Amino acid sequence: MTGVEVFLVDDRDPPSKRRMLVEALRLFVERGVDGTTVRDIAAASGYSNPALFKFFASKEELALHLFARCYTRLGERAASATAPGRPFGERLDALMRAFGELLDEEPEVLLFTQDNLRLYLPRFSAEERGPSLLGLLRGLIGDGVASGEVTAEIPVDLLVAALSGTVAQYARMRHFDELPRGAALAALRPLVTRMVTP
Repeated sequence: MTGVEVFLVDDRDPPSKRRMLVEALRLFVERGVDGTTVRDIAAASGYSNPALFKFFASKEELALHLFARCYTRLGERAASATAPGRPFGERLDALMRAFGELLDEEPEVLLFTQDNLRLYLPRFSAEERGPSLLGLLRGLIGDGVASGEVTAEIPVDLLVAALSGTVAQYARMRHFDELPRGAALAALRPLVTRMVTP
């Protein structure tokens, strides 16, 4: 297993389900959930419409399953990168590296999560959600303010919005070839630093 398949599927999943999960996520990112039909997913995966319904009662249930997997994956990566105990700059660098690795290896994770957060996250309990992605960023920025490495003149929530929005838009532009594939993530780090530093 490679790429998104590693975390999307269970070892016991049959090849048909594995293929459908990977193709559905790809199509949902490219066309949106509403713009993708069950027939599209079946055709892309090489299986029939009834094969999908063997595993999921509806396209919506499939999308919710994929969102849960992607949100968890993104949350785990962000939590690991921003874990307290290191200086703000190191944690920001770790977050940017984690973001870059996701874009290189699993871009669908970030894109699908960002595009569907408002729709699907409210359907999960607080326990199912785990740590909030924005909460992790608030903690990181708040620690930066406390250490004097982040400006205290701009509200933390506004800095969080600027940081998360910039990263999300960069991901979209890179994924949809509006930036060259070689567009270095390293170039984003100075911009992010300028946005938050005094």
